[in-house]
Amino acid sequence: MSLRDLARAAGIDPDYTSWQGKRTSCSDEAVLRALRALGPDLGIAIERPEDARAALATLERHKWLQIVPPVVLAWDGALVVPFSVPAEFDDDYEIEVTTEGGGLVRARGRLFDLPGDSHAWPGGVVHCVRRARVWLEGELGYHTVKWRTAGGEGEALAVAAPAKAFDPPGTGRKRWGVFAPVYGLASAASGSSGDLGTLRSLFEAVERRGGRYVATLPILAAFLGEPYAYSPYSPASRLYWNELYLDLGALAAELGVPAPAAPPITPGLIDYREQYKWRRAAIDTFADIALANPTRAAAIADWATQHDAYDYAAFRAIGEVQRTGWRSWPQPFRDDVPMLHTRAQAIAFGAEGARIDSHVVAQWAMQRQLEALRGGKVGLYLDLPVGVNCDAYEVWRSRKLFLLDLAAGAPPDALFLGGQDWGLPPLSPIALRRDRYRYFIACVRHHLRVAGMLRIDHVMGLFRLYCVPNGHPATDGVYIRYEPQELLAILTLESSRAKCSLAGEDLGTVPEGVRPAMAAHGLYRLHVGQWGFPDRAGDSPKPAAPESVASLNTHDTPTFAGWWRGADIEDKRDLGLINAEQELADRVERDRQKAALLTFARADLAGEVLTNVELAMVTATADLAIGPAEIALVALDDLALDPVPHNVPGTVDQRPNWRRRVEGWADALDPERASPAANAAIAAVVAGRKS
Repeated sequence: MSLRDLARAAGIDPDYTSWQGKRTSCSDEAVLRALRALGPDLGIAIERPEDARAALATLERHKWLQIVPPVVLAWDGALVVPFSVPAEFDDDYEIEVTTEGGGLVRARGRLFDLPGDSHAWPGGVVHCVRRARVWLEGELGYHTVKWRTAGGEGEALAVAAPAKAFDPPGTGRKRWGVFAPVYGLASAASGSSGDLGTLRSLFEAVERRGGRYVATLPILAAFLGEPYAYSPYSPASRLYWNELYLDLGALAAELGVPAPAAPPITPGLIDYREQYKWRRAAIDTFADIALANPTRAAAIADWATQHDAYDYAAFRAIGEVQRTGWRSWPQPFRDDVPMLHTRAQAIAFGAEGARIDSHVVAQWAMQRQLEALRGGKVGLYLDLPVGVNCDAYEVWRSRKLFLLDLAAGAPPDALFLGGQDWGLPPLSPIALRRDRYRYFIACVRHHLRVAGMLRIDHVMGLFRLYCVPNGHPATDGVYIRYEPQELLAILTLESSRAKCSLAGEDLGTVPEGVRPAMAAHGLYRLHVGQWGFPDRAGDSPKPAAPESVASLNTHDTPTFAGWWRGADIEDKRDLGLINAEQELADRVERDRQKAALLTFARADLAGEVLTNVELAMVTATADLAIGPAEIALVALDDLALDPVPHNVPGTVDQRPNWRRRVEGWADALDPERASPAANAAIAAVVAGRKS
C-alpha cells in the first residue's frame, strides 16, 4: 500500500496529464503535505509514508459508515438518495423531504428493491450503493432530506436544480460586448482609476452601438492599505465589493451634497494607495451624512444586518488599526470571534464606530449602484475568481473551510511554463460539503444579484484544483478533487433564479470531463482568437465553437498589439522561461502568423489609413464577429492598440500587473471621436453580429 494509493482514495490526484500530453507526477513530500492538510477533515492522521496503510483502512471505514452523503441532488425534480450499505443487508427505508417552500414529500420501500452498484469490500465485507428515487414535482431549491434505514438515520441537503443554467447557448442569437477592467476607466471625475460612474458611461456607449455586454475583471473587496494586495484575483472577500469603485458623484447627489473633486490623473501606473486615500476621506464624510438621516440610517442598518455587513466592517476596521493581516492580530481579535450582527456588537468587540460606519455605508451604496446597472439592454459580464487572499475576511471568519497549508494555482502550461502559485488557500472539499455549501452559495448569489452573465474563473476548479504545498515550487503540486455535479447544481439553480447566464473559463489544462459537463448544464465556453490565428498564407483563423464567448485575448494573454510586437515572447525570455534558441523559433513562428493574417485580410477593411498592425487587428476582430460564436467580446485595449498586458501570469512585482489604465476608452465607441482603426473594428463587429 503506497502513499499515492491513500492520496487517490482521499480525493487527491498526485499524477496528471500535462498540457503536452505527458504523464506528470509530484514529489512524495507534496503528497504527504496535501494529506496532512486534508487529514483533519478526513478523520485520518498521517505523519509518515508508513502511516498510509492504517490511514486508508480508517478512510474506507468512515466512507461506508456514512450511509447517505451530506448532499444529494435532484436534477429537474428527480431526487436520488444513495444508500451505502452492506450488499447482503435488507431493510425498510424511509425518506422525508421538506422543501424550501414548506412542502412535504415522503417515500418508502425495501433496500432489496433497489439495484446495487459501486461495489467495494471494506473490511472484507461486500458493500454497495442502492439508490432511491423520489419525484419532487419540479420543486427547485434547497430542501431538507431526512432518511432512515440500515439501523441509521440522518439528514442531508438536497439541491434541486434545473439541468441547464439560465439562457444557455444554443439559441443562435449573436451578441457582442466589450471588455475593460473598471480600474482602467479613469476620468476627470473618478481620478486616476475608474469607478461605477465611468462603468455606467461605458454601458451607455455600448448600448448606443447595439452591444449587449460589458465584461470586466472582479470588482471585489481589496486590501489597499496594510496589508496591500490589489490584484482582482486575490480579493479581501468574495462576499463584498471594492469601495474604491464607488461612484462618489452619484452618492453625493443622492445625499444632496456637492461631489468631491478628484485629484488630477497622474501619469504612469495607478497608485491604489493614493487613489483610495482621497476616496476613503470622501466615503467617511458621506457615511456621517447618510447616517444622520434616521430613516436612511434605519434602512442601512437593516440591510447591513441581512448581509452580515457589520461583521465584515468590524473585520476591516480592526485590520486598519492593526495594519497587518489577521494572522498577526492579538488573540482576542483573531480566534473564536462570535458573529457580530449589529453595530453595537461590533463596537463592543473593539472596532471603531466611525470605521464600521464607513465600510457599511460603502457596501450598501456599492450594492445599490451595481443593482441600478442591471435590467437594461446591456448586462454586466462579471468574473467570479477562484478564491481569496490568505488574509481575507472569510478565511478569518470561516477558516475551517480552508486548507491554509496549501495554495491554489495552475500546473505548467503554454501560458506560463513555470506553473503558477496564486497564494490563495483552497477550500476543503470535505468541509465545504459538510457545511452544505453555504459559503459557495453566498459567493454565487452575491455576484448574480448584479450580473447579466457570470464568468466562472478557472472552471476546472469545480472539478479539481491544482494545489501547491507552502514552500514548494509551483511545478510540485497535486490536484484536489471536488464534487462537480453538486457545485454545478448550485450554479444552475442560482443562475435560473437570478436570470443570469453562466460562462466557464476552460483554458489551460482541462480534464476530459469538464467541457461535456459544461455543455450538459448550459455553460458557455471561452474561445481565445489569438491561439487560432493562421500559420500559413491561405489559411483562415480557427473558428470559435457556437457555444462560446469569443475574444481575441484575455487579461492573462498579450493584447493584440502586444502579440503583434512579440511582447509575450520578450516576457518569457526575460523571466527565464525560454532560451535564445526557443525565442528565435517563437519569433519566426510569430512572423509567419502575422504574414498569414495580413494575407487573410479583406481589402475593403484596409481603406487607405490603416497600418499593418491596425489592419490585422480589424481583420481578426471582424473574423470573430462573423464567426459562429454566439457572444463576441472586443477588448478596448485592442482598439487602442496598447501593447502592455493587464497581467503576466506567474508574476507579481516583476510586471506592472493590474495597474494600467485603458487609454482613450471614452472615445473608443464614438464614431465621431474614435480612431480609424477602432471605428473600423466596431463597424465590422456591428455588421458581423447582424449577419
